[in-house]
Amino acid sequence: MARTRTEIDSQKKREEIINAARFLILSEGYEATGMTRIAHQAGVAPNTLYWYFKDKDELLLVILDELVNEALHEYFNLQGEALEQQILWLLTKFDAVPNIITTVHARMNISKTIQEWHQRFHFMLESLMVNQLILKGLEQDEAIAASKITMFVIEGLLSHHAGNSTERGSIAKFLVSRITPNQ
Repeated sequence: MARTRTEIDSQKKREEIINAARFLILSEGYEATGMTRIAHQAGVAPNTLYWYFKDKDELLLVILDELVNEALHEYFNLQGEALEQQILWLLTKFDAVPNIITTVHARMNISKTIQEWHQRFHFMLESLMVNQLILKGLEQDEAIAASKITMFVIEGLLSHHAGNSTERGSIAKFLVSRITPNQ
């Protein structure tokens, strides 16, 4: 069934709001970006935002889902790469959005929806890693444990802003050598 002009205009307005929020939140941070500022950037009245989104957290969730979907499209082209290269790619993706990582970790203590999103995100990342490790010859239980260890290392590197690309490469190589069977 064809969409009406109102439905098309509504979808376009929603996308404009998301784009404005994404730009501001990524460049200036979640806390520094108020709904009024998002509305101004999108060219709408502040109360218009609430026709489309319950609150700023709901808007954040849409942005998070967009970022993850974009990264997944890239990731599926990397699955044939060495596991250490995949880990370094993931670190690079996270490095590109430091405000988002900080925001999610801070907001998950306040917002149940952000906490649930974070848990699903971790489950997805760990599942992707488990699949890669099983392909490398690990049994499922070992792959699950190795995946969790890998996520701890990644979070440690990110939260402590540790390592330049050479150091991170060495860490990734060492990690992969310890969690995968000799090949």
